Amino acid sequence: MKAKTLLLSGIFLLSLVCIGFCQENEQAERPVDPNTKPKIKYRWYGIDLLDIQRGIVGQLGLELSATVQSKHIWHGFDLLDDHGVFIPAACVRLGDTGFSGKIIGAYSLSGGHEKSDELNYAAFYTGAFLQNTRYVTNFTANYFYYGKPHVGYAKSDTQEIGIILSWPKMLGENGLLPNYYLGRIWPTRSHSNLEGCEGFIHVLGMAYDLTVPNFGPEGRDQTFRLSGDITYNDGFGGVKHDWSHATVGVSTCLGSDNVSITPYVNYQISMDDSVNNEEEIWCGVNFTYRF
Repeated sequence: MKAKTLLLSGIFLLSLVCIGFCQENEQAERPVDPNTKPKIKYRWYGIDLLDIQRGIVGQLGLELSATVQSKHIWHGFDLLDDHGVFIPAACVRLGDTGFSGKIIGAYSLSGGHEKSDELNYAAFYTGAFLQNTRYVTNFTANYFYYGKPHVGYAKSDTQEIGIILSWPKMLGENGLLPNYYLGRIWPTRSHSNLEGCEGFIHVLGMAYDLTVPNFGPEGRDQTFRLSGDITYNDGFGGVKHDWSHATVGVSTCLGSDNVSITPYVNYQISMDDSVNNEEEIWCGVNFTYRF
């Protein structure tokens, strides 16, 4: 089973490479700007870590968003056991400093899950190095505080730090975006309900923007973002040290610069029962308003 799922994941990532190289000739005249909006990886508490951007120089950026999702999937775990989740969030970007922060809620759409409600805090720093070279590297460093307000004394609170790296030019000017995420989690306090959850996670991903011309009744071009990743869980969440799951997904963004609606669907291939003993498919939609 594990060999089969690894093979399926490899085939998907290879297909993205093939698509990109097949279109490389017709895209050769369009240079890749490493500072433009990058490709989606997957929606994570309504956030794409590859989609954290700097604001306008000297201006404070504000953003309100709401995500409705059919399941609450996080790093392969089904946190609400097939129940839907509502994720409101507020974000502030500190101009062009690269720093931004978010307050994120997560609330079950079904009754009886009050102790699973979350109030999370996140901070990000985004930047790039090796610019003007083929090996330009975009990065976002992140910090998450996962809080459970209905569980007293912070006994179920955890914290996570991580960094995601992406290389927009490494595979040529074909729109492919290889990426890698490294994260570490630990319980907030001693004698926690989640003792033993500390560990690392490694996520290898690939993303690609597929533009369909004359799409829909208005005949405008529409971009669909294809993504795939595979995760090695190194004790993260107190589970086994093994390849735990792979995810493939597609999304598209509707709207304008200030208002956007992003529907998406993902499919997870679960390889380790200590993370998830089921294959998962879930969908959602994100509504965002930017000031």
